[in-house]
Amino acid sequence: MPKDEQRYVIRSVSRALELLKTFSGVQSELSLAEISQRINLNRSTTFRLLVTLQAHGYVEQDQEARKYRLGVTCLELGSVFLNQSDIRKEALPILNGLRDDCKETVHLARLAGSEVVYLEKLEGLLPIGIMGSQVGRRAPAHCTGLGKAMLAYLPESEIRQLYGESGLRRFTPNTITDLTELRRELASIRERGFAIDNEEHEPEVKCVAVPIWNYRQKVVGAISVSGPAGRIDRAIAERGLVAKVKEAGQAISSRLAGDVESRG
Repeated sequence: MPKDEQRYVIRSVSRALELLKTFSGVQSELSLAEISQRINLNRSTTFRLLVTLQAHGYVEQDQEARKYRLGVTCLELGSVFLNQSDIRKEALPILNGLRDDCKETVHLARLAGSEVVYLEKLEGLLPIGIMGSQVGRRAPAHCTGLGKAMLAYLPESEIRQLYGESGLRRFTPNTITDLTELRRELASIRERGFAIDNEEHEPEVKCVAVPIWNYRQKVVGAISVSGPAGRIDRAIAERGLVAKVKEAGQAISSRLAGDVESRG
């Protein structure tokens, strides 16, 4: 946020929004004490925030467990966002075709700072273990195929702003943790036109990802095909997986450009 706008930020609203972000797919129900600790506020202030959010449907409380969870209003707002998302509407038919062809899990995501936010996930048709991705959930950009496919086309100034010169968090033995190495990886992605997550975020999970472009030739998202590392390796070598993902990405980009032209 620009410094000249920070003075307009309402502190109580910021606190309420930070409270909502404490809920996650991993721990979707939290006690008053847990929430208070996570947002570093005393219990009295936290309780008042919860009562206010509960009055508007943003949180609800399990009366027996005395724990809070996100309310139906959050679902309603999330649905509005997904329904108005041009990229999701244009991508969905193509993603369905890609999933049916490759039989593996397909994702659509956008970049949010140094993270990706999943806009769509189509489960694969072949068996796979637990995969942490969920619609609405975030994941680090530096170690996901989706994230790297989008980071590759950011200006260097934005990469510096996102990561500074600090190290990058490690998730698996394959995670890139050095910014210089990440820059080399992003340059390689620009040259070949696709990114690979080589078990960098989740062990034994590999993916191929490509960026999505809008009519202004700006990257607005990315798609990926993910699955067990061995199966993805075979699909790359024997079934032209990279070409299929690239083709799907180009088709979505063309639909986005065509949609704007038809309205213009």
